[in-house]
Amino acid sequence: MSTEEELANERRNQKRVNSTLAVIYQRISAREIEADPYDTRFELPQHFTLNEELTQIDNVQRSQVEALMRENPRVGGLIQALNLKLDIIAQAIEDSLGRMLSPVPQRVNLSQGGLSFHAAEPITPGNYLHIAISNQARNYHVAAIGRVVFCEDEDLEGYRTGVAFVNIRHHDRQTLARDISRKVQEDKPLEGFENPENG
Repeated sequence: MSTEEELANERRNQKRVNSTLAVIYQRISAREIEADPYDTRFELPQHFTLNEELTQIDNVQRSQVEALMRENPRVGGLIQALNLKLDIIAQAIEDSLGRMLSPVPQRVNLSQGGLSFHAAEPITPGNYLHIAISNQARNYHVAAIGRVVFCEDEDLEGYRTGVAFVNIRHHDRQTLARDISRKVQEDKPLEGFENPENG
């Protein structure tokens, strides 16, 4: 069995859910598939990188605040309160940017290994895409690079396009896994439920 067949079997065995996500995609060359999906060469909405940049600053700042708390607890406490205030403001800005800059959400079939969505134009299977997806309801944004595995014309809906991820950060794959598990739990019928009117 070839590597491609093994990957296809693995994708088929993954849990899939239907979700409503905003999807931005751009065609890329095969030379770009190893690049970091958050690289500046790709068109990413500003809110995708804002949270990551703030997290990096927080990581550097955290050790400094801990040292300050040991030396001067009152000043350290004040700095922590200011950081909390800035976090709240940053979250509000990120949410607003996400709503303004994301395209209209659409029905997407999602798994940890890829997704299918409606593209505006046909994309030949085998081509590579940079994909940015946003779930405003769950407040997450994920960037990935994928290979188109199918593209079917669905008249008014556009072109149903299936993409297998070939490059996605581990943290982003975990984010998708958590959202898929949550959605599976929400969609699971109540087991053992008996209608009292039938008894």
